[in-house]
Amino acid sequence: MGIKSKLTMAILTKIGVPRIQKLLEHQRSVSQLPNVIHPTENAPTRFEIQLEMLKLMKERNDIEMQSSFPIRRMLSIMKNINLSVDSIAENPIGPAANASIDFLNTLREFAQVHGVGPLEFVKLPRDLIFQHMGVIYDNAIILAMEMSQEKIDMAPSQETMNMVFETYDTLGIAANKIAKFLRENGFGAQADHPLGGLVLFPPLAQRAGIGWVGKHGLLITPEFGPRVRLAAVYTSIQNLSFADSNEHDWIDDYCTNCRICIEQCPAQAILKEVIVHDTGRISRVDQNSCFEYFAQFYGCSVCIKVCPFSQGGDTYEQLKAATEKTH
Repeated sequence: MGIKSKLTMAILTKIGVPRIQKLLEHQRSVSQLPNVIHPTENAPTRFEIQLEMLKLMKERNDIEMQSSFPIRRMLSIMKNINLSVDSIAENPIGPAANASIDFLNTLREFAQVHGVGPLEFVKLPRDLIFQHMGVIYDNAIILAMEMSQEKIDMAPSQETMNMVFETYDTLGIAANKIAKFLRENGFGAQADHPLGGLVLFPPLAQRAGIGWVGKHGLLITPEFGPRVRLAAVYTSIQNLSFADSNEHDWIDDYCTNCRICIEQCPAQAILKEVIVHDTGRISRVDQNSCFEYFAQFYGCSVCIKVCPFSQGGDTYEQLKAATEKTH
């Protein structure tokens, strides 16, 4: 193990791990609140990246960290995850349940000012809530934020990794601001940070109609392809407009024929055939193979880089037209 890897492990062990474990306990404390919504028995367990990274480095002497960990960003992220829990206490007593169309339009504008786009609404199913976690409302506002195409095209690299953490941080701050905005207008809210979320975001965002989950397990949006990070705000607003269909389902046919992410994945971690669980949840990636490479090479992001949809612009419409011609 090289000097950089030893330094990273020392920082994680002495400073990071205790804070992460405390943060995890803080997030799980929400599940003890009255009337909280719990996951089903078959719901997934969250993969704790930082703890698993340390475990991997301790068990494998051949693991070498190429990256410099963005400590300052991580501290900001942890601060805002804590805020997402602490601020629940600021919810109004007897929060409002109905919002006007004008308010919802104002909400969208407020989110856009803070870098969010797109934004949609969805009813949260319990089987997407991670084990040991809890949410206080099942009316979800799904938030997506673009990641820089220039930095993604440099993947895997330190520049890409820094940008990814910056996006996580910026979106997490935006989620807390949106939750605060809702409370100030009489509604209850709970922010869910994009890093260390309480639920499985990609299939939830697909249900909201924001995009479609591709072969790589990432949400593909019309605007940015998979170059997005996802977050959510759960709210007391009951009269949200939920999508009853998804116009992006053609992406599934395109991905079946494309398969470039499978071919280009450095770790060969993207499954050629998906695994369908009893709950209907789908696994598309061999997590262990992906994570071993991810941990060593700047969080990777190669599957995002090579995905044709990542080009943005009119790529979505061009690929849609080409796919429809073959069906």
